[in-house]
Amino acid sequence: MLQYFHHYFYGDFVMKIAAIIAEYNPFHKGHQFQIEETRRLTGADYVLVVMSGDFVQRGAPALCNKYLRTKMALSGGADVVLELPSLYAISSAEYFAQGGVTLLNKLGVIDYLSFGSECGDIQLMINCAKQLLSSTEQQEQQISDLVAKGLSYPLARQQVLLEALPAENDTFASTADAIKALLSTPNNILGLEYCKSLLALNSNIEPVTIRRKGCEYHENTLSEDNLHFASASAIRHALNNNSADYLYHLPDTVAALFKEHQILDTFITEDDFSLLLYYKLLSEQNAGFTGYLDCSEELSFKIKKHLPEYRSFSQFCDLLKSKNLTYTRISRTLLHILLNVKTPVAYSTPMQKRALDIPYARLLGFRKDASGVLSAIKKNSSIPLISNIADATALLSEEGVAMLLQDIYACDVYEAIFSQKAAVICGNSCINSQKKEPLNEYKQSPVIV
Repeated sequence: MLQYFHHYFYGDFVMKIAAIIAEYNPFHKGHQFQIEETRRLTGADYVLVVMSGDFVQRGAPALCNKYLRTKMALSGGADVVLELPSLYAISSAEYFAQGGVTLLNKLGVIDYLSFGSECGDIQLMINCAKQLLSSTEQQEQQISDLVAKGLSYPLARQQVLLEALPAENDTFASTADAIKALLSTPNNILGLEYCKSLLALNSNIEPVTIRRKGCEYHENTLSEDNLHFASASAIRHALNNNSADYLYHLPDTVAALFKEHQILDTFITEDDFSLLLYYKLLSEQNAGFTGYLDCSEELSFKIKKHLPEYRSFSQFCDLLKSKNLTYTRISRTLLHILLNVKTPVAYSTPMQKRALDIPYARLLGFRKDASGVLSAIKKNSSIPLISNIADATALLSEEGVAMLLQDIYACDVYEAIFSQKAAVICGNSCINSQKKEPLNEYKQSPVIV
């Protein structure tokens, strides 16, 4: 790995392509900076993005639908946007990363994978990823035991990995400090999962990391200058507090789309799904919820026990969280229940031996001058590029169709809630509620700018 470069020809043009796996919830100046830095550092001619659909990895709906976010990404510098299948988009960091990396690997045209990190040291991340990938069954059991005692998974993994370092090594202290930082900050953790996935697949895609510039990932305060990019969390926090201060932190083209689509009035949160989730939990409480992804027997029991105290999606997450069950873990599990996401067989296999099912690449949008990328994908990809849902069944296996239908179902659930909220708040003045009907995946074409 890290020694090979793909070169694709489009006419007489040698094509170099970098990729980013993202959520863009929402797309902001920090994301635009990452795209620009990716081009500068890699010399890439094109930047392809694999983006989450209508629901995101922290276990929540996106602020606005995937087609509008695709338009934002394209206006902010991306050349092509593909959808990460919903199963992986709302999975834990390990499966989110491996799903995205597997998709990119199957395209057969990607030279680089670029991601942000707090450390900015790609060699350190690769070395740590190798160590994590080679963890023994005994170490995995140690992690499980620590979680059972109340430690969160990230802290348990950190402790076990540090114990495995050779104490007699002269650089032990500095290495231990570096690993603590790597395993305790969100972008580092996700970056490690990208590196693990590339190593496990023996991929020729080269990882590139860009040091995070600006506010912390979970920072809820908007900065007052361009030297510190606001986090997506801070922008969402401003939206929740009916503040328009976030507009300063969006590229001009994205700010214009926010205004045009009245996102301040119609953005979606997990609590918009409260009644729908409550009905689902009531309907299935007798059977329990352990068949759903990430739902342990302990969490299933807590859900049933506390269901009479349910008031809203977010309130229920707060009620159920504990030392070893974080808010995000619970939110993601509840979303799995809401969207009927069961545990795939492959998820029980160690990463080194795991082969995730990625049967297609779903095209959400592209720039007109990037059509050569699509031609290269069609020529080199081991999976079909889907731009028209109506044609997909003829290209996919039964399992592939089932995964695509899961994506469509997630979109339908999201659009049902959005169209209702938009119609109530905006009436006919809202762009997406003029027809007072949800977006239809079978009629929706890729976004082209």
